[in-house]
Amino acid sequence: MTHGPEASFPSWLVALVPRMLTMARLHLPGAPVDARRREEVSAVVAAAVGNEELARIHRGWLGLLGPVELTEADDEVLAWAAVAAVAGPNLDLANLPVEMSPAARRAMAALVLHGVVAAATADRASMLVDRVAGRAPRHPWDALGDLAVVAVGAPLTLPTAAFGTVLAALGQLAPPAPTVDLEADPNLLAQLLAETLPTWLGSAWCRILVAHLPVEVPVAVRSGLTEATVRIGRGRLLVSNGIAEDIWAVFDGEMDALLSAGSHSLARELRTVRPLR
Repeated sequence: MTHGPEASFPSWLVALVPRMLTMARLHLPGAPVDARRREEVSAVVAAAVGNEELARIHRGWLGLLGPVELTEADDEVLAWAAVAAVAGPNLDLANLPVEMSPAARRAMAALVLHGVVAAATADRASMLVDRVAGRAPRHPWDALGDLAVVAVGAPLTLPTAAFGTVLAALGQLAPPAPTVDLEADPNLLAQLLAETLPTWLGSAWCRILVAHLPVEVPVAVRSGLTEATVRIGRGRLLVSNGIAEDIWAVFDGEMDALLSAGSHSLARELRTVRPLR
């Protein structure tokens, strides 16, 4: 934990308390920020203030939920959260992307404040244990300060951390993401399906389903004049052109969602590539 958040813990706590209802709502259906983005932001905040254990818990929770399709706006939000976590509790929400709704902005503020308070609480709890065990100086006033932070911060942060720890452990029991086999010379629809299916089926529940299906389930997707078949099961995803004769169902519609997901993935890859000098 950096010295800034530690030194101003009361200010962070005072800023968090009125936002606890927003924080609770983030774990309910219809939240302004989806669960995958919530955990992504929480992991970034925990890492920014130096608490790798909390970051690991949130990454494990995200592993249970599945990967998130990050857009350029998401990258801006994550960068903002990392800076805000060490800048102080007076968060500047004006630096968030303009397209974010007021509810999503309030949610981001709650996530950052909660993450900093949780990390400070965890750090003080660890220090208190070290003092009792003799691994740190047993200064009475410092120990009382640690105890006060833990007593106040634990009720606000412990339920989320405990629940996240359990879910992260469950996520580790799930098999890895299924491999995607794409036939030679795939059409655009097949390529988009191969790009997005690992994300859409990336949650622990879907990974378990794909891994343990004893047969391959063939389903077809049609968009306009373009068709593709996806076979799901036996630990893999097989994508091929056209509609196979043995399909179980056909999903007919436009490719807007696939194109959006595919373009987000491509744009993110391009943003991470550094030009060679």
